[in-house]
Amino acid sequence: MKKVLFFLFATLANVALLAQQDLSTHFMRHTWQAHRTNPALYPDYGVSIGLPGVYNSLWIENLTYNTLFTTDANGQQVIDINSSIAALEGQNRIREQLDLETLSLGLRLGPVGLSFAHAFRFNAYLDYPKALPQLIWQGNAQFIGQEVSFGPQTDIYAYQEFAVGAMVDLAKWVQVGGRVKFLSGAGSVSTANSGLRLRTDDEIYALTLDADFRLNTAASINYNGFDDVRANFDFASFSLDQLTTGNNGFAFDIGARIDLGKLDLSASLLDIGQITWDEDVSNYSLNGVYEYEGLDLAQGIFEDSTSFGSVLDTLKQIYEVKETQESYEMALPRRMYLSATLQLRENWTVGGLFYSERYRGQTFTAAALSTNLQVLSMLNVGALFAYRDRRFDNLGLNATFKLGPVQLMAATDNILTVFQPKDSNSSSLRIGLNLLFNRIDPPATDAGPKWF
Repeated sequence: MKKVLFFLFATLANVALLAQQDLSTHFMRHTWQAHRTNPALYPDYGVSIGLPGVYNSLWIENLTYNTLFTTDANGQQVIDINSSIAALEGQNRIREQLDLETLSLGLRLGPVGLSFAHAFRFNAYLDYPKALPQLIWQGNAQFIGQEVSFGPQTDIYAYQEFAVGAMVDLAKWVQVGGRVKFLSGAGSVSTANSGLRLRTDDEIYALTLDADFRLNTAASINYNGFDDVRANFDFASFSLDQLTTGNNGFAFDIGARIDLGKLDLSASLLDIGQITWDEDVSNYSLNGVYEYEGLDLAQGIFEDSTSFGSVLDTLKQIYEVKETQESYEMALPRRMYLSATLQLRENWTVGGLFYSERYRGQTFTAAALSTNLQVLSMLNVGALFAYRDRRFDNLGLNATFKLGPVQLMAATDNILTVFQPKDSNSSSLRIGLNLLFNRIDPPATDAGPKWF
């Protein structure tokens, strides 16, 4: 039983550990990367080429390095399981997003803009109750006479994204844009149902498991019994040799921008779509109420001292994991950006942003204030302060350096992680390289309505 439960954590360990919100990039309007947050945003260049870049964001709720590790008598760093579990709340989440952007292109043809892009995208999401690690590492003796729920919800998936978009000037001060994305799935592990409840009788120590659990997988899991569960998901296996698979889907983005002189308004909806997993699919279900008695087995199911081989033999007789090969659908996290920027001086802007993400029936929100300053003709720097994850200690920094047509950009939404990495539970970083040609002069000051 311990091995079966631990498998859910081991799956994450086999990948890179879904997602913090990408906030800073939206305000870097002079970069091609800002276009990813709103298809109506184009830099003031006729040709924009995005070279390989990366974006990564990780958030581990309620845990930090200093929570997980302690120093033993020999001065060695060791994992402190009990302290880590004590730091958890009733429900806890881990999210990660990793985007590898290979190549993209933007063209401005008068009032029309066209875009093409390709990227590898990986997301991981785990929402688990505190009772799950308690059962795995501390046993069920603490729950005698109780019924506890320990089923996790998880999504781990990766796919390639091919995007084609367009932008049009409806007026000199109004732009609208859209983007259609073909998705080619590489692998997935996803819980459809996560009902797992365990009761330990307080008199005869009988165990009762009430299960309504279903795990959907595609090209990710090999299950050959309780004693043979292997994860074969490897993000590093992505290659251009396999541009398409049998796991396909579509999504689209829409956005708009209104230029009111010194005030600029922007709104966008992103990743409205889903992937259907049809190829190399397996579904593992555990349904029904399972009961077993016997003091030795009941006391030892979650104990290290029990011979695991004998426990597995018993579990095989009691639990019947049903395996099927049915396709399934998975919706992408749907994101929304609403923002306003104000030009205080020719080289200085400030802005505000509201972000919302809808995923697996939950809504994640964030709000941010930003400022960007063109220090030199080749150097732009910015800062961001955000409220998210019920925390105010989110300070971001960003910078771009441009020499000729070459533009290098870097941004993070939480610079404090650099200075106190062992006490932080989140991190984010974006690095990009662009080639920008044929600068387009901004419209005359009387091009549209001026409110400021």
